[in-house]
Amino acid sequence: MQTARKTRKRLTAQEREEKKAFAEREKNLKAYFADRSARAIALRSKDREFHGLERELKDAQKNVIEAFEKTKKIKHPRDVGTAREEIVRTFLTRTGLLPARYAVSDTSVRVASTTGHLSKELDLLIIDSLDSISLMREDRVYDVFPVEVAYGTIQVKSKATKKDIRDGLLNIASFKSLKRHSSHLHQIQIGMPKCQSGFGILFAFDTDLDWVAIVAELTDFARETPSKNLCNAVVILTKGILFFGDDKQVALSNSSLTALTEPLVHERPDRDDTCLYGFYSILMELLAGTAVEPAPIQQYFRLPLTAGPYSYEYEFGSLVEYDVCEKHGDFQRKFTEQKLESVINWCKEKSKPTNWIRAIDIAYGRPGDNEEAYKRQPGEVLIYNPNDLPLSDVLVMDQKMNSESGVVAIKRNAFDAIRSDGLTFWIPYYYQISEDLISTCPKCAREEEKS
Repeated sequence: MQTARKTRKRLTAQEREEKKAFAEREKNLKAYFADRSARAIALRSKDREFHGLERELKDAQKNVIEAFEKTKKIKHPRDVGTAREEIVRTFLTRTGLLPARYAVSDTSVRVASTTGHLSKELDLLIIDSLDSISLMREDRVYDVFPVEVAYGTIQVKSKATKKDIRDGLLNIASFKSLKRHSSHLHQIQIGMPKCQSGFGILFAFDTDLDWVAIVAELTDFARETPSKNLCNAVVILTKGILFFGDDKQVALSNSSLTALTEPLVHERPDRDDTCLYGFYSILMELLAGTAVEPAPIQQYFRLPLTAGPYSYEYEFGSLVEYDVCEKHGDFQRKFTEQKLESVINWCKEKSKPTNWIRAIDIAYGRPGDNEEAYKRQPGEVLIYNPNDLPLSDVLVMDQKMNSESGVVAIKRNAFDAIRSDGLTFWIPYYYQISEDLISTCPKCAREEEKS
């Protein structure tokens, strides 16, 4: 649930001076450690060609920052964003540091789940290079990947503002909230179990924000976001790395993030130009601890409809999924999140599970005692009936039909059957109309609002 963001007080003159002094101390401290490190590396380099990843990643960090500076010549915002995503992509794919089992997306990307939900647009997606497929591809500029093949996402920002940080965190949360159709429950686990959900890293080249402002923005976001959907790390290349955690330790993995009840922000300032190494090290740890699997193709054939976090599908599919407006034509019959939630909650709390054949028998005036038939055709339904009306009044209706002998009245079903959260719900037309449960023609609704 979203909570109101705290209003921040203006700094006093003394606080501003203290803030300025702290920034100066950090600057001097970083210069000192960076100089000592550079001199030690120079001496080791005289002794041998390779003496560890430290020098290689420090050089890579310089190259990345130089490439970032060059992109400042680009004028169009979209082109600037694309160029800076390419800098990070190039670091991952052309330095030889990323194992071949991982692939990095090279188009605009979204991720889909078998629940019907879709992530926001993602900058970089790391996927299984062998078993990944694109569910939808448009002219090599747009891809939709199944969540099952995705290890994680990296959201790339330039000179991060508060808005940039929040937007990046929201995009990561949209990815991490997707549910996988996992088959790992049927596999034997060897060694430490891997995480069954993807990770998210927010990467920024630079920022004008100080640590206090960044921490405040992350704290605000954590207050209104489920812990499991928080990003695993925030990397600001010229500043350092931030993590969520508790009062004892950092929570890097998804399992440790999910366990947080009151997330705190941990800071790791970069005082020796090793921020890019920190990013790489974190990325490799998260990749090694994340499981992927081939996408369940059959489950992606026709995705359910969605209403907020809920997904649902009509049992009779396209036969009842839409209605026809005499004025505007076809429109989709949809539930809002609030309406669907109210139906589901009432049914779970107050509706007694009933064999579907028994319910039909009772609705059509039969005794409802054909136990042998009910055993042959098992399957329970939850009937939405808050007014406790007779089933014969809400599940069936009279319909006139032409026949050789004239117009005759017949009985027909008067409800929709939907599946959601592993359960089947019967929702009578009576309540759909009286409680305005399902949407009507959206164009007619807009015309009524204007009139």
